Amino acid sequence: MSRFVDRIILVLKGVCVGIADAVPGVSGGTIAFILKIYDRLLDAIDLNPKKLIKNLPFLIPLGIGIVAGVFCASKVLGYLFENHNVPTQMFFMGIIIGSMPAIYKECRSAGKFRPMHIIPFVIALAGIVLFNSLKEGSAEAGDSPVAIILMTIAAAAAMIMPGLSGALVLKILGGYEGAITAVSNLDIVTLLYYAIGAAIGLLAAAKIISILLAKCKTGTYCAIMGLIIGSLPAIYPREFSLNGEGIIAVVIFVFGLALPIGMELLGKRLEKQKKPDEA
Repeated sequence: MSRFVDRIILVLKGVCVGIADAVPGVSGGTIAFILKIYDRLLDAIDLNPKKLIKNLPFLIPLGIGIVAGVFCASKVLGYLFENHNVPTQMFFMGIIIGSMPAIYKECRSAGKFRPMHIIPFVIALAGIVLFNSLKEGSAEAGDSPVAIILMTIAAAAAMIMPGLSGALVLKILGGYEGAITAVSNLDIVTLLYYAIGAAIGLLAAAKIISILLAKCKTGTYCAIMGLIIGSLPAIYPREFSLNGEGIIAVVIFVFGLALPIGMELLGKRLEKQKKPDEA
């Protein structure tokens, strides 16, 4: 009976992680850390078949919960984008801007900033502005299989980067709404494209990102800052006006702004609490 209860608890924890994974700027890894399953999850994911099979009693219920969490969150977010687009977009704008201090902190922690680090910032800024302008010029560009796979590769690779959310990167690149709609409507074909991109991103691009973080962490995070700043005009809802819904949107924007900052502070507090226990 206790094993059954443990499995149910794992499913519920997975639901929490899945909901977090579906929201840009909120790290599922942070939620896993709060729920005290992060270390075990990292240890359980292994290319060694024997070790992987041994950890299946942990991974299966957790995976079921994560899928259920992503699906439930996608249903809610799909409804919000369709019926309350302005407040929803303003919320995500707040989350994106609120995530910048944590990313800037990671950038500074790598070492001294040099003038040469402006180059990756400018390249990323120009690249995302060009990408969004081309996407606006062609309505089908963002929905093509190649575009979906490329965006998901970048998002999946970003998942391994400290202080960055994979859903946030997908939102910046313009593939987030499509992913939410595909999950909500169970569009198997589109979900397959996202799955291919995620697999490539985790297996190949993640390795490249790891090398970049090891060799040029400051430059890598400067590029991320360029992506974030360059993405804001594309995310800003053009139909925004300071009416009743607009005022609500501003309040929601402030809440979105505070959310990643609060998560960062909570993470610091948990790290401080963990250190005495380890000692």
